[in-house]
Amino acid sequence: MPVRIEDIAVAVRPIGAETSASAALGLFLSDSSLFAVPVVVNGAALGHVTRLHLTEIMAGPGGREIYAARSVSNFMTPNPVMVEAGTSVALIAKLAADGNTSALTDGVIVIHDGRYSGLASPGAILSVIAQENAQRARAMQAASKRLAAAKASALDVAREKSRFLAFLSHEIRTPLTGILGVADILQDSVSGAEPRRLARTISESGNHLDRLLGDLLDLSRLEAGKLTVNPFPFDLREFAVEARDLWQSRIAGKRLDLRIHVDSASVPRIEADAMRIRQILFNLMSNALKFTESGHVSVSLGTAVTAGKLALRMTVSDTGCGISDADKARMFDAFEQASATTAQTHGGTGLGLSIAKGLTARLGGRITLADNPGGGSVFTVTLPVMRAGPRLAAQAPHKPRMRSLTLGHILIAEDHAVSSLVMSHALKAAGWKVDTVETGESAVARALVEPYQAILTDIHMPGGNGDMVVRSLRRAIGPNQLTPILAVTADLSAERRAACEAAGFTTLIEKPIRPRALVATLADVLMAGEDTTGWELGAKRA
Repeated sequence: MPVRIEDIAVAVRPIGAETSASAALGLFLSDSSLFAVPVVVNGAALGHVTRLHLTEIMAGPGGREIYAARSVSNFMTPNPVMVEAGTSVALIAKLAADGNTSALTDGVIVIHDGRYSGLASPGAILSVIAQENAQRARAMQAASKRLAAAKASALDVAREKSRFLAFLSHEIRTPLTGILGVADILQDSVSGAEPRRLARTISESGNHLDRLLGDLLDLSRLEAGKLTVNPFPFDLREFAVEARDLWQSRIAGKRLDLRIHVDSASVPRIEADAMRIRQILFNLMSNALKFTESGHVSVSLGTAVTAGKLALRMTVSDTGCGISDADKARMFDAFEQASATTAQTHGGTGLGLSIAKGLTARLGGRITLADNPGGGSVFTVTLPVMRAGPRLAAQAPHKPRMRSLTLGHILIAEDHAVSSLVMSHALKAAGWKVDTVETGESAVARALVEPYQAILTDIHMPGGNGDMVVRSLRRAIGPNQLTPILAVTADLSAERRAACEAAGFTTLIEKPIRPRALVATLADVLMAGEDTTGWELGAKRA
């Protein structure tokens, strides 16, 4: 509770206005603690005389002879500070510090109901302010520690959630391999329109579940501050063409026109995290297509220099139903939809815009939402980017070497029976011979005596994990010391990639396993031979 002025006031006995200066000086000489004497008439304070002022007057040349007999009212402090009891000392000090009063040099006269009550000295006021400042500093320090502890606790919770979701991702994506893999196998093997339609339905449902799981993982990584940013040079027009080609097929069943335009004045090649930018754009495009039944969805890409810095501007506009002002404020919150019936009518989980906003912030940009003058909504993303140099000849796309691939013997180490079945079936159907084991120890034992063209090993297995397998084989002088070893995992985080690269894996294959993608990735690795870079070959294929 703040200290009030009466708490530090001293009840100094007042003197009358006609008291002589000599008599007032005598009061000061008889009491060394007295800093001022109040002048009061009929209980009302007229002002006060300070020790310093009266002493200086009387100590001057001929001071006593000239001023001793004069009335003390002639020496009162001009414009004395008088405050009502109940006023906080902090307020009085603030007014004095602002230059409005003399409270910190001449003290304060305290009154109560218009009558004199006491005096508060400058020293007492400063002492209270020092104590309150010290208390405030201690309180702020304690609050800062509590805030830091709360932030650390919240970050720990976010990290634990991220780790839990990563574990959950592995546990869910492993059986998803069975769902999606077997659905792909069925589509390639069954005859008849109806069986194929049923297999396609299974595949589409599994893909939807996989996308939902990916969204949840991205959201948790954003909250935990663990989402990595990897800037790399890329061509803006190629980026736009890829987006158009991918999304053109998705609007085939709608009466929609998809327009993707790149500003002709844009910098042709920029350096940024193209994967995250693509993710932002695709989430916005998905949202626009979901709420637009007819008309068009337009995407505009361009660069501009502001305050000497290059920025990428992406605008996604639609002619859909639009978003009300009440809903705009919460549209970027996780799991939020424009209305209670949105999920039933249009589907979705409400994660896309939240992830787009989080990624935009992670890349140092901003995202805004406005109404489209022609009806619908306009989302605009502005991101800082760097100007990239021209593509070097060595970086230019080149046609793959057209040479035959001899199909040899493959070892699969996977403890999940369905995942093992899908991988084994896909590789056998492509022409490889396949051995399967269920533990890391069995994989090492088999690979130490049997040469293989490639080894695929799950990261999480009983009897030694995938890291143990690759380290053991790389260190051993055996037939598979230099054999390509591919890590099979549902965890494609930066930490997992770095761990796999350090362990000696050739590349990663992401769960859920898709038969065609598995065959293509393995063929890429084997045909690349000694020229493989490993860490781009295992990218998930559509």
